[in-house]
Amino acid sequence: MQNALLKSAFFAIIILISNSLYSQIEALENALKVSQIDTIRLQILTDLNWEYLSVDLKKAKKVAEDELALAETVQSKRFIAQAYNDLALVEIKNNRFKEGLILNQKALEIRVKLGNKLDLASSYSKIGYCYSELDLYGEALKNQLLALEIYKELGDKIKMATTLNNLCYLYTAIYDWDNNIKLAKQAYQIGKETNNPTIIAIAVNNIGSSFEKKNDFKSAVQYKLIALKEFEKLQDSVSMATMMNNIGYYYRNMNQNKEAARYYNSGLNIALRQNDLNSIAIFYSNLGALNIDLGNYVIAESFLLKSKNICLNQSIISTLIPVYKSLGDLYALTGKGLLAKENYSLFASIKDSLFNSDLANQFSEMQTRYETNEKEATNLLLQKENQVNKAELSRSNITKWLLILAICFLFSIFYLVFQKNKYKQQKIIASERIAQQQILSKSVLDAEEKERQRIARDLHDGLGQRLSATKLNISGLQSLLNNPSTEQDLLLNNASTLIDESVKDVRSISHNLLSNGLLKSGLVSAIREFVNQLNHPNGIKINLEIIGLENRLEFTLENVLYRVLQEVINNIIKHSKASQVNIQIIKHDSELSMVIEDNGIGFDINQIRSEKRGIGLKNIESRIEFINGKVFFDSYLGKGTTVNFEVPL
Repeated sequence: MQNALLKSAFFAIIILISNSLYSQIEALENALKVSQIDTIRLQILTDLNWEYLSVDLKKAKKVAEDELALAETVQSKRFIAQAYNDLALVEIKNNRFKEGLILNQKALEIRVKLGNKLDLASSYSKIGYCYSELDLYGEALKNQLLALEIYKELGDKIKMATTLNNLCYLYTAIYDWDNNIKLAKQAYQIGKETNNPTIIAIAVNNIGSSFEKKNDFKSAVQYKLIALKEFEKLQDSVSMATMMNNIGYYYRNMNQNKEAARYYNSGLNIALRQNDLNSIAIFYSNLGALNIDLGNYVIAESFLLKSKNICLNQSIISTLIPVYKSLGDLYALTGKGLLAKENYSLFASIKDSLFNSDLANQFSEMQTRYETNEKEATNLLLQKENQVNKAELSRSNITKWLLILAICFLFSIFYLVFQKNKYKQQKIIASERIAQQQILSKSVLDAEEKERQRIARDLHDGLGQRLSATKLNISGLQSLLNNPSTEQDLLLNNASTLIDESVKDVRSISHNLLSNGLLKSGLVSAIREFVNQLNHPNGIKINLEIIGLENRLEFTLENVLYRVLQEVINNIIKHSKASQVNIQIIKHDSELSMVIEDNGIGFDINQIRSEKRGIGLKNIESRIEFINGKVFFDSYLGKGTTVNFEVPL
């Protein structure tokens, strides 16, 4: 399911064929019959080709051939190129990528002379796609980059983002996950700027898939959940089910089986509503394997047998392989040896059969490429034969080279051993350095907290008491004055009011520095107290939701979380111009997540980092890093800000 989504993402810029109504086709056919102007007829033919691509490929090809014949008759270079382009679309839809490549190259040759940049970019993109399907990734990458440069020059952000997502498909094919993530994040940013859920969904899906390949399942889940929300906006049920299948798989790899079951079941419900038998079989298979892990053998068998029946009826071989494997595991665990052996044998035979079929397809593709480059291959063969005829090596030379190779091999082994020992030492030193840094960070945080406590007590016990004493003295002075003048009475009242406000400020500062709720009752109480102080009817509205945090955490952990929450909220109040803030704190089995979201003006994270103004951000990141957590900032100008903390417990 995931590969199908990636393929559809790559093809998005090339053939965005809609489910056109037949009434539209009928209208175009009628217009073609009555039109007498060649240019209009050519435009109608290209529109008809576009509509027929989604319903009848034979008619689409016939229309494109008529278009080419008319364009050549009237000698319209633009429509000759367009006709080649339209014929190429038919070939691509029929999975004849070699033929599609040749036709697109003919269109490109004409478009280069005409100089229309949008048409050029379109041809480069289609050529890149054909090369990728022929596994010629270097040529595919070159042509997609040419298309991207033109879209950048034209300022077409939508096509830029779609091409970036297409490039992600190429980097996936060559296992370059880091470049995949980099380009997908660029596409994601454009999607956010243009408020385009399709681009956002495909981009974050690409990012999540890359993190999956890097075995970083936590990050993969984070991005797949974002993709799921975007596909929900698009009401794309097929992609929603795919995301739920991916998320369930990641949770299962993280041994969070309850979460895995929840997403598998949600995806299954969508597949059942759509009567998508292929997806239903996959979800039944996954739920069966999951229930084996949970020890629910009866439920597991029910799911697996349902999946098996669908696969056999629909000839879904790829899903049948893991079903037989899981059934073998199930029967082996429940002591049914004969059934286990039978299912393991079916698993092995189908797997070998599918492997041999794939191998045959690979040989067929290799033969196709050979025929395409037959002339070059023949010349290369002749050159090699000449080299063999000229090369007459003696036994002594062979022995000499073997000896040199043996020496090089021994040297390589010695070098590898040396590098391995060096790496071990570096790893030990790095571990010690990290441990020392953690000790130092803890000392700094402890010292900072003690200093906060000292300053808070000094303010409360020292300055606060002096201000209270001053208030008493002024009140006494006021009672001693007999018939004070209006001016004197006003001055005394102003002084008394200023002292009252100063006492409140001292108490507020003291409380921020030293939260009694944090010391006495823990993190939940302190946060609720902090939020209640900030909530005002005419001021900023803060919504707080805390789930699963019934017991206290270790004090250092509570202290760090409380301080970073204070830092974020204070920054929101000072800079964001937000009217509402949502805080959600959820405690999972082995992790605590805290999300703070506002509806303010947002900010450019990269700009702040580049201008070295993000001291507050670095302070938050260093604190969270000290407790082995992760922090994610998601903010764009005019779009508000979301801060996500993930801390292991």
